[in-house]
Amino acid sequence: MQPADEWDYDLDYNDWMRDTPSDGLSETVAPTVQVTPPGLVVESVTRDYDNRRVKVWLSGGEDSKRYKVEVTTRTREGRVRQDEFFVIVRNF
Repeated sequence: MQPADEWDYDLDYNDWMRDTPSDGLSETVAPTVQVTPPGLVVESVTRDYDNRRVKVWLSGGEDSKRYKVEVTTRTREGRVRQDEFFVIVRNF
């Protein structure tokens, strides 16, 4: 992404919760998002309960920097899942 971009990233938990059809994303505990190093901005985090997805909106960052985005999600039945992905910012 470029420093002026605002992009959304979806995390799909359907496969993870396939064997537990009664479970879903927690309505009471919001997903947490940590970004390292600092500089990339987490604009918002939303949950799609019907489709078992979390959407993370990111913006900013510095040119040529690589950021690790760590998302921790809880389910109604108490399961915890931590996912990581990387975003590289390039000013073209």
